[in-house]
Amino acid sequence: MNWNRAVTLAVPILLVASAACGGQPMPPKSLVDAREDFFRVRDSAASQLDPTDVHEADLALQRAESAFQHDPDAATTDDLAHVAANMALVAQARTQQIAAEQSAREAKSQMDATRVAQLQSARGQLNQTQQDLGRTQMQLQVQQQTADQQAQKLRALEANLKDARDTIAKIAAVKDDERGMVITLQGEVLFQTGKWDLKPGAMAKLDEIATALKGKEQPITVYGYTDNVGTVDNNMVLSQHRADSVRSYLISKGLPQDLLSAQGKGPDSPISDNTSIEGRAQNRRVEIVVQPKASRHSGP
Repeated sequence: MNWNRAVTLAVPILLVASAACGGQPMPPKSLVDAREDFFRVRDSAASQLDPTDVHEADLALQRAESAFQHDPDAATTDDLAHVAANMALVAQARTQQIAAEQSAREAKSQMDATRVAQLQSARGQLNQTQQDLGRTQMQLQVQQQTADQQAQKLRALEANLKDARDTIAKIAAVKDDERGMVITLQGEVLFQTGKWDLKPGAMAKLDEIATALKGKEQPITVYGYTDNVGTVDNNMVLSQHRADSVRSYLISKGLPQDLLSAQGKGPDSPISDNTSIEGRAQNRRVEIVVQPKASRHSGP
């Protein structure tokens, strides 16, 4: 109870006490209750939220007080007290309604602000996603163009290799295995027995092979093989020298040095029986393996 209320309540209490001492009648309960209802509403937020209804309740209470002062026994005091109490309750209900409406408006405003923020965030994310998608599409287009170009180059290389194969097949044995295109030249065609210097006729054949393979940009490995006559160590050294000789000659004819390698295999991987003269002659050979461009094999 604040100071104003205390003063307002003190006046009727003093009047009641004075009346009791002087023999005046006590105010009816309805008037006392009306006073309590009005003071409760007046001291609440109702004075700020709904001052009109609070003022009307005040006027109704004043009429009830006036009626009691004029004629304490009159029935109108009780009636007016009930009216004042009801108006105080109306003011209180109206205040609660106004407060609820304000809370609803504040909640709606906050909800609207949240929705706006969420919408802006969603739009920002959508814009970012669209930008990322655009970049991804551009990257895919570039990758597709690159793949198309590589496929076109591969088709051109395959066509060139086919032409080279047809040319080489006229002077040497050509086959395909898991290593790539294999060009086989017999050792007797290329070298003197036990030697690794190229014969003049061998150079002519290698000239045609180099011309056919030039510009293909495929990894090439030259393998040297011997029969099983003699020691393994000697055969390994001889086969390596022979492979190196063929490699060096092909490089001298314009094939790229970084794409050519040479390996001596000695008597390994025979293609015929070493028990016959013909079989040993077939095993003494040089293989020029044109490998697939995507990989390089270390051996046959």
